[in-house]
Amino acid sequence: MPFVGLVWAFSFVFLESLQFVFFGGLFQRMNSYLFGACVFALSTVLFICWSWLWRREELSLALSNVPLIIKINITATLAWIAFLGSVQFIEPAVAYTIGSGAMPLTVLVLYWMRLPGGTPLSNQVEAAGLWTVAAALLVLSAVTVSGNSGFAVNAPLGVFLAIADGIFFTLLLVYCGQLSQLGVGAGTVFGLRFPLYVLVAAMLFALDFGPPNSTDWNESIWFVIVGFALIVPPLYALQRAVDLVSTLTLSLMIATGPLIIFVLQIFEGRVLQSGLTLAGLMIYFLGALLSAFGNFRSNSNTHA
Repeated sequence: MPFVGLVWAFSFVFLESLQFVFFGGLFQRMNSYLFGACVFALSTVLFICWSWLWRREELSLALSNVPLIIKINITATLAWIAFLGSVQFIEPAVAYTIGSGAMPLTVLVLYWMRLPGGTPLSNQVEAAGLWTVAAALLVLSAVTVSGNSGFAVNAPLGVFLAIADGIFFTLLLVYCGQLSQLGVGAGTVFGLRFPLYVLVAAMLFALDFGPPNSTDWNESIWFVIVGFALIVPPLYALQRAVDLVSTLTLSLMIATGPLIIFVLQIFEGRVLQSGLTLAGLMIYFLGALLSAFGNFRSNSNTHA
């Protein structure tokens, strides 16, 4: 069912893009630590209860691997603090692109360092695409720090957090993958990612870290519900897309994410339009397409 797979893939890309734009505007009013603590406390309770009721063996297996659970929680905490901070401080399209582009570069560094999760470049085409992505990240970082992007509150910190988000999220995927290989399902893994983050975010909010919260409790509850709806469905859509479309197709559609965010920003009206930002996004888009094509060609030759 290729058409159904394309619908799921597009749903993931669009919902994730909408998530970035929504969060970028929300965190100008609502403290990101309060938001994160509430959303992921709800996620943790729901998914762990679901696992306890329907996947109790998986939950027991996961809890028997405490060191791995600790690694997952530490990297998830650092990744989400970095992610929520980056979309608060810089243009959402830039935050998304820098974070996404940092991930394959992190995988390559892990390979060079001979660490788990590292993967070598498969051919020169993929290498050319990845270095084009790296060039796009440099362009977008320079545009943002120089004050020529559409929006920035603290450009250097925002760029740093976006890079950190990509690095820590890559490590999180590596550790979650190791837990999945032991036989723990995605729902159980998701529920066990965030207990530490909830505690840390709640503590940071209680200590008045981050901008002051200007929303009342009724607004905050509504924003938490919307935020939950924008975090969980994209993850489900991604899993369905992975099962129904090729890696190349999914990679190509994900590469359009920065451009979709840029368009959504225009409709939102909060972020000014920047031609330099758009140029950096186009460089990233071309690099991502080239890298995806190179990886696909390598896999096709391997299975020929």
